[in-house]
Amino acid sequence: MTEFHWNWLIVNYLFLAGISSGAFATSGLANYLGGQKYGTVAKVGAYIAPFPVIIGTSLLLFDLGKPFRFWRLFAGIQWTSPMSIGSWLLSIFIVISLAYLLLWLPKPYSNFVRVPRSPKNIIKLKSWTKLSPGENRRWRLILGAVGLPLSVGVAMYTGVLLGAVPARPFWNTPMVAQLFLFSAMSTGVGAILVISAIMTRHSESYHEKVLLNSVDTVLIVFEIFMIIPFLLHQTLSTWSHKEAVGLIMGGEFTAQFWVGVILIGILMPLSIEIYELWHLVVKKHMPKMRINLGMVSGGLVIFGGLMLRYVFVYAGQVSHFLPHY
Repeated sequence: MTEFHWNWLIVNYLFLAGISSGAFATSGLANYLGGQKYGTVAKVGAYIAPFPVIIGTSLLLFDLGKPFRFWRLFAGIQWTSPMSIGSWLLSIFIVISLAYLLLWLPKPYSNFVRVPRSPKNIIKLKSWTKLSPGENRRWRLILGAVGLPLSVGVAMYTGVLLGAVPARPFWNTPMVAQLFLFSAMSTGVGAILVISAIMTRHSESYHEKVLLNSVDTVLIVFEIFMIIPFLLHQTLSTWSHKEAVGLIMGGEFTAQFWVGVILIGILMPLSIEIYELWHLVVKKHMPKMRINLGMVSGGLVIFGGLMLRYVFVYAGQVSHFLPHY
């Protein structure tokens, strides 16, 4: 019987870090394209970004067994250690995403956001002043640009973390990192779809709906383009890789992968979003439905992202290299 050293704590860490990276990247993109036009998307993405990764990182620390010794990860940086590099990457991303969030706070909370005007005034808190509207917009663009490569790095790191274990043939392919990248970005968009629908009481703007559905449709298609070569690579590679992919091709994780990931997490939301885009772009109006389709597709994408990480974490631990005869 397989002993699982990585459990639901790791699954949730990979999942939550992915949501944060996707939400930040989507917010930065919306702000760059036009903070006025896509304001809700940019704002909601900024609100979401810091918190899932903070929760996920906390879960990762507890999984290490000695959470209060986490500071040792920052005693230095080991360029050959994915864990060391990832710890720094996550920490910098959390700081940037929190600073970015502060720039999107509404009044009166934004009045508490103050900055020093010179290095001499850093310790003199009373001399700190508020950002002007122009400075606020400029810093949103700057932090969005700085955080974008960091968000991509965090999203890919969740897959690199698995690929760094060469003894598991299910993970032993660079396509895992790319698949996790597109899945993370998609779950971030899904979270924005759900939260923005709740915040705006199901009345997102036309342009924001087009943006979110277009971006997520592209990301889901990219996921499919990663899954197909992943399956081909595993099937046509070594005997061990072929046996490993058998875990989702008739093995114990088949239903979770093909129903939970492919059907519920990819094909169903893709169909909904294409249907919405048809009405939005071609017919120039919102589809008249009693339910908010964005909430449905976003929820399905989020569920599919969680199932993807569950399948990969657990199936990867079951897989192993077989002896050569």
